[in-house]
Order: sequence, then structure tokens, then C-alpha cells
Amino acid sequence: MARRPTDYAAERERFVEDLLAIMSVEEKVGQLALERAPDPADTDAIDRVRDQLRRGQLSGLVGPGSPAEFATLQSIAIEETRLGIPLLYAATPGRGEAVIMPSPFALAASWAPEVVERAARIVAAEARDRGKNWLLGPSVALSTSHADKDLSASWGASGLLARCLASATVRGLQFEDQDGGSMLACLRVDDPSWTGRRGAHLPADQLRLVAGVLRESPPASVALGRIASSLDNGDHSTSATFAIGGPGGFEGIDLAEWTEIAKAAGQDLTGAPYADISVAAVVAAVADGRVTPLQLDDAVRKVLGAKYDLGLFRSAGPEETETPDRSAAGARTVALDAARHAIILLRNDPALLPLSIDSGEILVIGQAAGDRSLPTGVLPQEGASLIDGFDTREVAHNFVPGLALRRNQAGSSSGDLIDADHMAIGMASEAARRAGTVIVTLGETSTLTAAQQTLLEALYAVNRSIVLITLGARPLDPDISGAKLPCIIHAGQLGSMSGHAITDVLTGEFAPCGRLPIPLVDRGRVGLTFGHGLNYSEFGLGQTTTELGHDRLIVSTVLHNVGGHEGTETVQLYLRRPGGRAQGRTELADFQRVSLGGGETRQILFEVGGNQLGRFERDGRFVIEPGTYEVSVGLSEDRAHAIEIAVPKAVADAMGKARASEPLPALFGRLRSVG
Repeated sequence: MARRPTDYAAERERFVEDLLAIMSVEEKVGQLALERAPDPADTDAIDRVRDQLRRGQLSGLVGPGSPAEFATLQSIAIEETRLGIPLLYAATPGRGEAVIMPSPFALAASWAPEVVERAARIVAAEARDRGKNWLLGPSVALSTSHADKDLSASWGASGLLARCLASATVRGLQFEDQDGGSMLACLRVDDPSWTGRRGAHLPADQLRLVAGVLRESPPASVALGRIASSLDNGDHSTSATFAIGGPGGFEGIDLAEWTEIAKAAGQDLTGAPYADISVAAVVAAVADGRVTPLQLDDAVRKVLGAKYDLGLFRSAGPEETETPDRSAAGARTVALDAARHAIILLRNDPALLPLSIDSGEILVIGQAAGDRSLPTGVLPQEGASLIDGFDTREVAHNFVPGLALRRNQAGSSSGDLIDADHMAIGMASEAARRAGTVIVTLGETSTLTAAQQTLLEALYAVNRSIVLITLGARPLDPDISGAKLPCIIHAGQLGSMSGHAITDVLTGEFAPCGRLPIPLVDRGRVGLTFGHGLNYSEFGLGQTTTELGHDRLIVSTVLHNVGGHEGTETVQLYLRRPGGRAQGRTELADFQRVSLGGGETRQILFEVGGNQLGRFERDGRFVIEPGTYEVSVGLSEDRAHAIEIAVPKAVADAMGKARASEPLPALFGRLRSVG
């Protein structure tokens, strides 16, 4: 990343303040106005946007549009407006266009920030090639159940895991490439699920996540959205908008401030893409005092600063050029690596994987094995199917559908057992009886249908060497004939390179290292817990010790790879706070991914400070309480050994002072309600 000159901050401030001093109220409000990019065929919309721009009342465009038209509008902004303030071009980041990355939930299963950061770089580079300079993401939402409707778009159940991966995504999106290209990212926690779900801890998780990301990898902008106003008793009947500015706080674009200004002007601006703010309405609100000049200047100052950071004021103007002819080889390599890391080995006893010469003849069952739409979910692009992966890697196999083909016609249930299924199940059972290893694939489902249950029971009756691969968004661990299947892999929505990644894991070319980002609950009971995942080697932890320092806890353990194969294990630290609303709730506080060869050992150290021990109060204050905390270290939530440690008031106070010396301490102490 390019190094900025030592006097950059002073030059930036001087430039922004000089420009702000000569702007009219209309021009200032215009810097908060985004318009949806007009359709290239809609000449009326194009003319309307151009007119608004020439009057200095447009800050940028948002959404898909023509790069050539944006280049024209950018030229108008620079050359034909009074102040020559350039435009932003915003869009919601997806999973890619030419090469599709794994879904957010799949990336959460990787527990690998470095992998997530590389995937985000690819997405950002592709967006820059299309003229974008502001990505309204990452959008982060948590899930409370693996049965949630939008599970694929969530980042799992842990606020800590989501925070680490969101920070990595911000770093990736804002990475400056060798050509000097850069991008603004926007941390978004404005998904309705944050206030639409019950649970006293959700608002605190939201605030903690935002504060953590802004401290670790500050994005250029933030959309905090609505926060349940009661952080103590779980009453979500009301909500509030929080802003995060102020001395020592966040200096980027805070879209909560835009929301506040729009609300004062009689407008509702509560969700992305935060477009269509009425310049006239806000100007009128400034004139009659509903919006103060100081309030307006503060919001506009941040927009101008973001444009300065992008280098838009130093540009000679856009050129209408063709989209760069970038090779997709690098993107495919990143997508393959991300997909491999996202695969979770849920069960492997007896060890049917990795496949070897002892696996015998391989039989693949299930139409999902050849479905190229499953890896990309609702996106129009397709990815490599499991059959594609087998063919590319030259893995010999036979295939039978297992069930009759469903047309999914409206009004019919594709999960019912139909007459044609009996013949298909009989053929699959006969083939399974002769096979060495049976690989059964399932598509998008939250639970086994009647037909799928019958198929698996029939196969299990004739061959116990069954590997189940779930290719939908949700991991499954079903009961078959009163028992669990011996081997289960979850590999849902892995993107373009899905089939190749799964094949690499099945054959042992890549050892599985994914972990569950959410617990699996079946019939009201937790089965496989949060953080669960297996390797092809066996890992274990030695004795765990804790030490109370001046302003932190030191937790130490030893990780052993007692197997004969190299592998990557994730050592997880859990925390339970004393008393109050969080009593009884264990949460992930830290984790480390460690790669060890067979027989290797490594000491693992965790430092636990005020950021982990503290919690948010109802008014947004962050407090660190003395008391007895429970600290657990393990390889999953249910394989963690708990130790109690007393934190006296002197240590809690020292933790608070240490946190005040960290970057942006006001992100914890000065979150303020604005609505």
C-alpha cells in the first residue's frame, strides 16, 4: 500500500476546510445527496441527474450503471460545476462477477481472516474495474439458529468471529493495488435482523462489533442502523439510531448522521443505499434551525475528506477506457483457497476420508452432485459442481440419481416420496451394495425430506461406508435408522470453485479445517456445538493455566498434533461474565488458527483485556466490572475446559486505563444516541 507523506493529515484538513468555507448551503447539502445510477436507455433520468449535478446538488451515484456514463458525469462534476467537486460511485459488494467467492456464512466457517481478506481484494478490484469507488459493505448480520431463512448471508452466531472477519473484509476492500487504485468500504450493521430478533445480548453484540472493527480496521464509512434501545432487559419494542463521531472518535462518513439530518428535514433515510435525500428539504431545515450549520458541516466535512483520500481531487479527470482485461486465473486461485478453507468435516468415524485405494469403487448419489447452481445460491452465475470436480481431478466414480427428478412445480411438494422414487432408490441400493464408498449429496434443505430420509435409510442398510455432503446453505447432522452417519461434510455455497475444492478435501489434497460458525440444534437439543470441526489428524490440548496481570489476563495452553498428518486446528477461548444480564451466557472471546505437522507441539497464549471483558450499558457506555469470570479454552465450545478467575477492582480499573491508550478509545466511550 502506498505510503502517505508525513504532512498528509494537515494538508487534507487544510484542503477540506478551505473548500468547506466557500460552499453554499445548497452545495453542502448536495454532498449528502446520492442518486441511483440512471439506466443507459432512460434519457430523461440521465438529463435529470446531469441537471442536478450542474447545480452542485449531487455527491454521487449508487447502484449498477454504465461506466461510460459515469465517466461523463465525472467530467461534468470536475469541469462544469462551480467548485469542481468529483463524484462518488457506490455499489453494494457482491460475491464477484466473473469468479464467485463463497457466501458470507461459508467464509465465516473458514475462521480465517487472511483468506477472507484475499477474497475481498478480488471483489474490490473487480468493482474498481467497473468504475466504482465506494462499496456499501461489508453488511454484517448474526444468526440465532442454523434454520434462519437468510443463513447464507449471515456471519454466524458469534459477534467476535463476525468482527474479525468483517475487519478482514474492510482491509481487503480498501486495499490499494499496485496501480494506486483504492476503494471506500462501509461497515454496515443496518440489517433488520439486529432489531427484529429477541435476545438481550444482540444490541450489545452490535455495538461491540462496530467498535471493534473501527478500532482494528477503520472503514471509510459506517451505517450503524437502528439499535434496540434496551440493552439490559431484552425489550425490543423501541430502537434508537446511534452516531459515533466526536473528538477521538470515528472520522469517516457516518451514515447515521445523514439519517439524523434527513429525519430533521421530515424524511426517512433508514436503509441502504441511503439515496434520494431531498436537497430542498434539508436546506429548508437548515434555514429554520431544525438542522444546525455545525451539524451539516460535520457531515459534509467527512464526505469531502473521503473524496480527498481517494485522490479524486488530484485526478486530471476520468478517461473513457475499456474495462481492463484482467486474467481470472488469480481470482480462481483465491476462490479455490477460500472454498477449501470453508469446508467443514463434521464426522469421520470410522475414518472414511480422505479417499484412498482402500476406499474401493466410489459411487456418487444425488442430483445435487451435478447441480452447478447450488455453489452460487441465488446468483445467476454457476459454479463447478462436485461431478465437475471429480472429472477435472480424474477421480473415477459411478453416478446414480437416487431419487426421481423433481420439477418443483408450484403447489407440489418436492420432498414427498413418490412412486418413481421407489425404483430410483432400488437402483441406488443395488449399486451401493457393490460399491466400496458411497458419497451422497444433498441440495438446499433445512431438514431431510421424506424421500431423502427413505433413500439414506435404504443405503445405510446395505453399505455403512457412506459419506454425506451437504451442498445447501445449512449444515445438517441427521439421524438415520437411529444413528448418526459415520462421515458428514458441509460444503454449502462455496462459489465458482466449489466442486474442485470439495474434491481436493475428499482426496486429501487439502486437509479440512473449517469450523461451525453456529451450533446445530435438532429437536430442541444442541448436537454439534459452535466451533466444531474435524481434521484428518488428531489434535489435543495440554493443561490450561491463567495468570492475572496488571491490566490483563494471560491464558496459556499447549496444542499437540498427536496424529501423523499435518493439519490446521483452531484453538478457541470462551468467556462467561459475572452477574447481570450476561450471566450464564458463554461467548467466544478469541481464537487462534495453528498449523502443525504430525507429532508437533506448540504453546498457545491468549491475552484477555478490557475489550473482551467489558460490556455495553443501555446508554451506550462501555464498562469493565470486577468479579469472577469463567474462562474456557478448547477445540470447540463443548470441548473447552473452564477455569474461574477473580478480577479485582484495581485490575478492572487498569484495564479501562489501558483501553483508553488504544487507537480510537472514544469508539467505546462516546457512542451517542441520535434518535
